[in-house]
Amino acid sequence: MGFGRVFFFIFGFALLEVLVLAQVAGTIGWPITILATVITALLGSYLFRRQGLDTWVRLNQRMQQGEMPGQEMVEGMMLLLGGALLITPGFITDTVGFALLLPASRRWIANKVIQKGSLQSFTTVKGAGFAYTRTHYTNGGSNPFQQRPTSNDDRTITGGDTIEGESHRTDQ
Repeated sequence: MGFGRVFFFIFGFALLEVLVLAQVAGTIGWPITILATVITALLGSYLFRRQGLDTWVRLNQRMQQGEMPGQEMVEGMMLLLGGALLITPGFITDTVGFALLLPASRRWIANKVIQKGSLQSFTTVKGAGFAYTRTHYTNGGSNPFQQRPTSNDDRTITGGDTIEGESHRTDQ
């Protein structure tokens, strides 16, 4: 997506948000509209903290069990986005933010994202900086983070020479 499209998307979204705020304020009045905006920001902050802690606990449990916490990672990103949207004033962003923060809708959306099978990730390589990769999974819509069974034969090293020794560096 080019800069022009991003600019017009952000501008159009902000304009739509202002129009919705003005429409709501015209119906119920500006003081109640401002109060509702502040209340949704406070409620969103509370939900973000609570749901974020629950997701963090589940993520740690899955990692301690040796499983890939893919669902929890996706939900964590959704919590971050939902919290940011709820703090942003406006009723459209509040609606999307609540959808990302409430557990039932967040899990449903996270499952759809995972089933789509297109995940983007950042990785680090020793001796290098961050590397951006886009990975496409073509496994029929199954979960790419799913734990796959392994046999002991996969861990057996066959053949090859083992070289053992010491190394000393001498500066000349």
